[in-house]
Amino acid sequence: MKKLTYYSISLSLLLFSCTDLVEELRSDLPNDKARAYLEENVNFDALLETVYRDFDARYIQHAGSVWLLQEVSADAAVVPSRPSGWDNGGVYRELHTHSWVSQNPYLISVWNGLNKGIFDATNVLSFNPTTEIAAEARFLRAFFMYSVLDLFNQVPFREPGENLLLPSTVLSGGEAVDFIIQEVEEVLPLLSATGPDYRANQNAARGLLAKLYLNRAVYYDRANPQFASGDMQKVIEYADGITGKSIGFYWDSFGPDNNAASDELLFTIEGRGGVRSHSLWVWWHAIFPTEMTLPNGGGWNGFCSTPEIYDLFEDDDIRKYYDHPITTPRGYNAGFLTGQQYGPDGQELAGVVFTKEVPTLVGATLWNGYRPVKYIPDYANPGAADNDVVLLRYADVLLMKAEALLRTGQDQQALEIVNDIRENRNASSWETIDLDLLLDERARELYWEGHRRQDMVRYGKFLGSWTLKSPSSEQYFLFSIPPADVLANPNLEQNPGF
Repeated sequence: MKKLTYYSISLSLLLFSCTDLVEELRSDLPNDKARAYLEENVNFDALLETVYRDFDARYIQHAGSVWLLQEVSADAAVVPSRPSGWDNGGVYRELHTHSWVSQNPYLISVWNGLNKGIFDATNVLSFNPTTEIAAEARFLRAFFMYSVLDLFNQVPFREPGENLLLPSTVLSGGEAVDFIIQEVEEVLPLLSATGPDYRANQNAARGLLAKLYLNRAVYYDRANPQFASGDMQKVIEYADGITGKSIGFYWDSFGPDNNAASDELLFTIEGRGGVRSHSLWVWWHAIFPTEMTLPNGGGWNGFCSTPEIYDLFEDDDIRKYYDHPITTPRGYNAGFLTGQQYGPDGQELAGVVFTKEVPTLVGATLWNGYRPVKYIPDYANPGAADNDVVLLRYADVLLMKAEALLRTGQDQQALEIVNDIRENRNASSWETIDLDLLLDERARELYWEGHRRQDMVRYGKFLGSWTLKSPSSEQYFLFSIPPADVLANPNLEQNPGF
């Protein structure tokens, strides 16, 4: 029988966050007994914490994140080089102009990070967890798989306990979305019904299922999706199943205390003020110039909005401009920073005048491009903000329901939902609605939350043109898979055109 030495067992315990093994240094254990010990002594809290931390950098970062791929490759955000030359080798230009290549380091980071999340969640399932813990791990794994599917269309997958020396199975397109839907539907009744929002819960599962069914046709055929009425009914059903949530004050969802203040959050990445840092501070730094007072002394002044997104808003819409009690004493507003900027004492910041137009991707001025302030900086906890990063929000689900209603000919009900949201945001009510108007409303409500590319693909507009981007070919529906992974796994195929 195969033996495992104490050293190898101890190393496994460290790797899998288990408790200490009380054995003599030279003792040996048979493989079956070693495995039994691991299952009896595993620290599931530590294992799950590893999976939750996998969400952080891979969903909101200035480099190598889902947010970056969803917003900068669409018409929502642009990252020109500035006089400092801060450009990161042109990777932002590749994303914005739809000219990325398989060696793009940010694509590799996203692929590797999301697949690490899948692996770490599967690892939890390898240790005979309780039904509740298994449900939580399966939901988290499904969320990572959904992101890999949406961006790359191919999802490497292993069942718990599979031989890691063998190539993983790969689920693609429709097969992948149907598997993910089945996973989430199976675990939904086993998840916590009460939250908190930064842990897997039933409302998060319903929100994810609404998004999966809304995009299911896209994953079957991105160039020509056919939205089945049965899928749209599922979107409506899961939206209606969400409990305890309502449309509240818009900026409550993005402040340092958003977990307590907002009634809209369904699933988030937890921020723990002053205790644990997450990647949100990097995002602030990528937006603000050094002349403006921010946590840790200023920003890198890179990312900005496209004129197309800014021009969608009415002037009184609080999503466009709001004098927030946290930002106003610092001299700026929530929403979009435009024109002359001011310091905390109301004095003009010399030369800091943001312009709407971004005339070039190479060598823009410091001040080209309006700057969105979506998350309110946590000045009490610089570097370790208390803001939770929003992954799923109730207003998004309601707009998904409105879209499902529109796609099944129920225009009046869709209009009522959209007008409820618009009136809450101090925007004017509409008398009619269609899909193009709804896509614009999703841009207003969800700008810079990491949904724009997916929405534009679903509406058939992602390959078009906008600021500093010409029409592109169908190969750019998908991102390229790292060449090393394609070579290592015969079940993976490089996406067409790369």
